[in-house]
Amino acid sequence: SGHETYFAQCGDQTYFVKIGVQIARYQALAAMGLTPQVLAAGRLADGESILVQAYVAGKNPSRREYRLHLTQFAAAIRQLHHNTALQKLLPQAPSDLYAAAGLEALSRLEQKWARWRAQVPQAAEFVDHSLGDLRQKIADFQGAGLVASHNDICNANWLVSTDGKVYLIDLESMSLDDPALDVGATLWWYYPPQLRDSFLTEAGYAQDAAFQERMQVRMAMHCLHILLPREQSFDVFDPDDFTQSLADFRAVLAGEENPQGYED
Repeated sequence: SGHETYFAQCGDQTYFVKIGVQIARYQALAAMGLTPQVLAAGRLADGESILVQAYVAGKNPSRREYRLHLTQFAAAIRQLHHNTALQKLLPQAPSDLYAAAGLEALSRLEQKWARWRAQVPQAAEFVDHSLGDLRQKIADFQGAGLVASHNDICNANWLVSTDGKVYLIDLESMSLDDPALDVGATLWWYYPPQLRDSFLTEAGYAQDAAFQERMQVRMAMHCLHILLPREQSFDVFDPDDFTQSLADFRAVLAGEENPQGYED
């Protein structure tokens, strides 16, 4: 009835099963070794897609494991972003410009915000003003070069296996987008400033002012985006907690570090 996931067992074999996914994306990433092996794929009687992957024993990474496996996380993002076969599987963007991609993403965010704005009048003016500031900053973005972006690259969508290999999971939000979105989220949430140069070098990105600005803007947008329920999901919106939940959004806008810090 939705985008369910299951574990399935038969004898001593265990499998991971997903319903309603973009099969080709998983096959492409599995071929790169970035997501667990695809064992079977097809359609159910109602036409919904079904995907069966090898079960990988592991867990979502802690902040310590992000630091411990810095090279692997950075290399995985670099490989993901620049795989041309994967890029061809994603919806083509009308423009390769960072500004165009940012403005399109902001318009989607504004539409999403409009659906919930009336429930949080205490935060509406601040969010409206902040979105206006972000629009002005995005309009000044220079350069082009969209990549195959995961777009929701939090620790819940990484898996570290018991033998230390890292895998990306949950690929439904992928699109051609600014690399600053994936990289900015990873750095701000999981890596203290002293490790960021090393990560950027491994990931293949320059530590310049323009990239820093784009990472900050796209991360601010992402912080608001994840607070607002997705359509056709089980997400719950709690107006009473919304203002407090804006802590990350406020911190990024102010150029501050992750309020939770970088220790487990």
